Amino acid sequence: MPSLEAVCGKLFGSSGWMPKVLLGGLLSFIPVLNLFALGYLLEYTRRLRRFKQWELPDWNKMELPILLISGIRMLLLFLTWVGLPLLVGWILSILLQTLSFGLLGIVSYFPLAVTGFAGPFLLLSSIHAYLRDGLFSDSWQIRRVVREAFDTWPKLYLPILAFWGIFLLALPLYGLSLFLGLWVLLAYSTILQLSL
Repeated sequence: MPSLEAVCGKLFGSSGWMPKVLLGGLLSFIPVLNLFALGYLLEYTRRLRRFKQWELPDWNKMELPILLISGIRMLLLFLTWVGLPLLVGWILSILLQTLSFGLLGIVSYFPLAVTGFAGPFLLLSSIHAYLRDGLFSDSWQIRRVVREAFDTWPKLYLPILAFWGIFLLALPLYGLSLFLGLWVLLAYSTILQLSL
């Protein structure tokens, strides 16, 4: 089983990663253009699965229509597997806070924390279900996605906690931290999937 440290060493040890990540991070700040950044990450993951190419591809060698379609798919997966659980967790937390008349304090936000923690597992599982056979419909098989997310959580919980920690600490730079964090999570989970 690969370690997160080894994967980060490969990712950050390659030359030329910084300008590509900066461009992706900058695009992540801009509505509509952030679809291209998400598509870029999905295409990177597809190449890593197929050809085991660790280096980020050059932006100018990517086809814009493919990036846009992949970005829309990635956005749909993100909204479904991360956004929807976060919304449910937020509603449950507000309901819990209201029903307890605020006496629970921060404890009432426990459902939001749980769904925030579970969302990235579901997202990664759905992406790999899609890329395994190239069928986008595979990423919507709820039972399969949940089962795979549950199977991989012991190996992914530390990277996901690190992702949330870095993302929340660098919240003013959310575009860059999201792009960088997703890149590492996608690479690590892909190598983990291929090693199983």
